[in-house]
Amino acid sequence: MTLPGSGGLAGHAALALALALAAVPAASDQGWPPKRRVPRGPAETLYYNGKIITMWSDRPVVESMTVADGRILNVGTTQLVGRNAGPRTHQVNLNGQTVIPGLIDSHVHPISAALAEAESAIPAVRSFDDLRSFVRRAEGEGLVFVPKVYSTRLRERRYPTRWEIDDYSGDRPVMLDNGYAAVLNSAALRLAGISSLTPDPENGKLIRNESGEPTGLVIGARQLVAPLLHRRTASHSEMVKALARMQLAYSSAGLTSVGDRSQGPDGLRAYQELWRTGRLQVRTTVTRFVNAERPLADVLAEIRGAAMVTGHGDDMLRMGPLKVALDGGILLGTAYLRTPYGPNTAVYGYKDPDYRGELRIEPEALSEIVRTAASLGWQVTAHTTGGGSTDILLNAYAELHRESSITTRRFTLTHANFLHGEAIARAAEMNVAVDMQPAWYHFDGTALAGVLGPRRMATLQPYRSILDAGVVVSGGSDHMVKLDPREAVNPYDPFFGMWVAMTRITADGTVHNPEQRVSRIWSSPRDHDI
Repeated sequence: MTLPGSGGLAGHAALALALALAAVPAASDQGWPPKRRVPRGPAETLYYNGKIITMWSDRPVVESMTVADGRILNVGTTQLVGRNAGPRTHQVNLNGQTVIPGLIDSHVHPISAALAEAESAIPAVRSFDDLRSFVRRAEGEGLVFVPKVYSTRLRERRYPTRWEIDDYSGDRPVMLDNGYAAVLNSAALRLAGISSLTPDPENGKLIRNESGEPTGLVIGARQLVAPLLHRRTASHSEMVKALARMQLAYSSAGLTSVGDRSQGPDGLRAYQELWRTGRLQVRTTVTRFVNAERPLADVLAEIRGAAMVTGHGDDMLRMGPLKVALDGGILLGTAYLRTPYGPNTAVYGYKDPDYRGELRIEPEALSEIVRTAASLGWQVTAHTTGGGSTDILLNAYAELHRESSITTRRFTLTHANFLHGEAIARAAEMNVAVDMQPAWYHFDGTALAGVLGPRRMATLQPYRSILDAGVVVSGGSDHMVKLDPREAVNPYDPFFGMWVAMTRITADGTVHNPEQRVSRIWSSPRDHDI
């Protein structure tokens, strides 16, 4: 992938200094922003003769800076900051290079991303031909698992049927998976125990042909494919190795801080081992995921039983928010929308003009989960990709806000792709942050436009309106698969995400709602000191 129009910072020989900017500490009951450690002099290192971009309005670009105790001590002219230098200060001549703050990716999934390529690189799958080559080259005799295949990104703009995959897979089971939908060939359907006699699920769709035979596409309803997923569990040592490998890749891409947006106990133990052995390369805030598609009493018991809550940790490893999954995915046609998807859903593989998507947690249960987690000190977020689910999450936050203000807690909307004016205003009122992914707009905007139409597309990732309202919004990658920063699903090259937010150019060159473009350097009308 190339980044057209990606001049500016990316065009320079830019240095991302790991010590320049710590990860944003998680919010807590003590308020926001949290207190910061004050560096002590004299300076340990003096950087001079450079172009240092500070993101500080008083001195946006300077030539020198000093660093002590892992923090920036001062920035400005070499004469000014040199006053902090001492006889033991290490001096670095930048020779005109650009220095930027350490970049933060707010939304990654590093363990699963690296595990996917633990044995060999995964080729990009952009068409049925790519899929055929992938399956034919797969080694071994077990399940061929093809991760993160989205019909919105396939050249054919649809999923293959079981029979099309059977033509080249034979009796070997094949599963195309993306977390919220899956495509199985005939052998995989047999392994999963899915047949024409399988009842239609309540939490998704089992797509059938005119004869009632499953076509292989399972939308939502993860319980139907659970027998196949259980074959793909990783050991503790494999998870640790994958995490260490991915952290090095993030560091090489200029990322000095990331937010792992979904981990359970096994993943937390992998992080703890890397932290204990001093092998964490990137400052990480870890989101604790709780499966809420269970009896409410079990969900609340798990939340109450968690030993560590938001804010626990240090500069390298910190516990972030608690997260649940509220709906499905907009790339799969299961995000819970404000209105039905309508008739143009062929890209998703179904026809149901009254379908709004999947709401995985009832609003009353969600409110109880939010209230319980908040009472224990958790910052709260939820996976919410559709406008309808986003409104329900904001309702749950508002209920709690009326009882006790959450403005200092920085609760978050994760994904929240479709924010209209009312939703943005509500987020601003409660100081709720938004965790969006510009890569989705770039790769999927054209396909989504064909499904949703211009009125709903006008609310897709409205970065400019969000920022103008004073809402904190990030542009994380949602990196899920592959190690390469440009070819990954989704690309975690930070300059790619910036370029998309600035240009709003989709993969086919079209632009939707250009008024929502943002500039490279921009400050909010509300002063968020982060």
